[in-house]
Amino acid sequence: MNSCGIYLIFFLSVNLLIPLGHVAGSKVLQIRGIPIAKSSLYSSDRDFQCLDGSLLIPFSRVNDNYCDCADGSDEPGTSACTNGSFYCENSGHKPRYIPSTWVNDGVCDCCDASDEYNSSKECPNNCNELGKEARLEQQKAEELIREGNKIRMEMIAKGKQLKTDYQAQLVKLRADYEEAERVKKEKELLKTQAEERESAALEKYKTIESEQPAQEEGEEEEELHESDAEDYFKLLDSDNSGTITVAELQTRVTFDKDRNGVVSEEEAMFFLNNQKEINLQEFMDTAWANIKPFLMLEQGMFKPAEQKEEEGEEEEEGGENIHEPIEDRSEQEKVENDGTEAEEVTDEEQKKTEEPQVQYDEETQALIDEATVARENFQAAERSVNDLLLEIRKYEEKLNRDFGVEHEFAPLDGECFEFRNVEYIYTLCMFVKATQRSESGGNDVTLGHWNDWSGPEGQKYFKMKYDRGLSCWNGPARSTMVNLSCGKENKLVSVTEPSRCEYAMEFSTPAVCNLSLEPANAHDEL
Repeated sequence: MNSCGIYLIFFLSVNLLIPLGHVAGSKVLQIRGIPIAKSSLYSSDRDFQCLDGSLLIPFSRVNDNYCDCADGSDEPGTSACTNGSFYCENSGHKPRYIPSTWVNDGVCDCCDASDEYNSSKECPNNCNELGKEARLEQQKAEELIREGNKIRMEMIAKGKQLKTDYQAQLVKLRADYEEAERVKKEKELLKTQAEERESAALEKYKTIESEQPAQEEGEEEEELHESDAEDYFKLLDSDNSGTITVAELQTRVTFDKDRNGVVSEEEAMFFLNNQKEINLQEFMDTAWANIKPFLMLEQGMFKPAEQKEEEGEEEEEGGENIHEPIEDRSEQEKVENDGTEAEEVTDEEQKKTEEPQVQYDEETQALIDEATVARENFQAAERSVNDLLLEIRKYEEKLNRDFGVEHEFAPLDGECFEFRNVEYIYTLCMFVKATQRSESGGNDVTLGHWNDWSGPEGQKYFKMKYDRGLSCWNGPARSTMVNLSCGKENKLVSVTEPSRCEYAMEFSTPAVCNLSLEPANAHDEL
């Protein structure tokens, strides 16, 4: 062989070995830009097939700085393919992949400097230093998990005990409910009998009562004012949570619109303005207008329109004006009418209001008092039944709620945690809701009600979803995602608003310090 042929062979060998590399002490060629584990896919003794199977090319065209494969797999060590990736071995630290376009771009991306092998940039190999720092951080994280896991085991024991307690309490409540229902039926029977005796005794007084001048309808129908609305809200809010729920309305027969003996969810949502839960301000602004007529009807403060028409036929014949039911009158009309009526009160009308009511004989009055007591006793029994039913539903909900595989989150149920920044005070009540309040004061703004766990597969309990919060102005309803991380104490760490009306909270808790699970960032690259 002549000298020219020998020189050509030597030249080709050097150019192939530079892009291919070589594993010391072995005959396995290491292709630049791929891990050793993938070396079998890049065999120099045969043609190379693109990893997506789209093309077969001579092996000499691998890492030749020209992109042949659509998936970029023929140029793992160059920047020729914009969709390719380059493997940094980073011995002493964490290996990683970087985009092929970062290769030889003058920026040190791999700590072993392997990505800048053909650029003017001199990159130091600092993998050992970075690896040492990373290992120290890893040790701290593992120590935190170990310490947190001890607390987590205590939370698990407490959670399981709570479940046992809830089950026992539910058994007792159901027994009490059955007894309360029995008492309610007894009181209802006594009330019915007392009212029958009362009605019979009052028959002889009907003629006398009918002769007394009737009051003006506007005076006869009392008005329920704002203070009454607030008091009624507190009455409905039986768990003192600051909100009224569908479940709380379903325990009260007042809201049984179709009078079938059951308050359906649809009926309850009608009174809550088609919401499942409302606070006091929302109750005053929207729900009170729906509830007030039914409450007034129940309390006898005005009669249904049909009944009024029958009683007002004589007035119609005389050309008198018929007053509309209170719930059909606009607020402006009520204000105007109230003012006009107040000005038009005459001396004669004042005398009428001062006229004594019918005086009942002693026997009749005793029957009236007996019926009144019977009604009060029945109402008390009915309230007892409704309160027990609400308690039963509360404990059933607790038992059905997902508190983690080992009930480790149960001790956090209902616990509230605060985070403050310059402008706001944020409150996270676990498994209830998230709120925001201005540092300068004002009402709480609901950022979401508890919905469900929403972590990825294998890490379900690392993320909580709260939605159906107060709607933003011309925007969606507020919602909050709570990211959980391992910590030795339960603490709301930070709150941000990544997107309009969408909030993100960081919460540390021992409940996720699980030694059997990898940390959430275990696969993070360099």
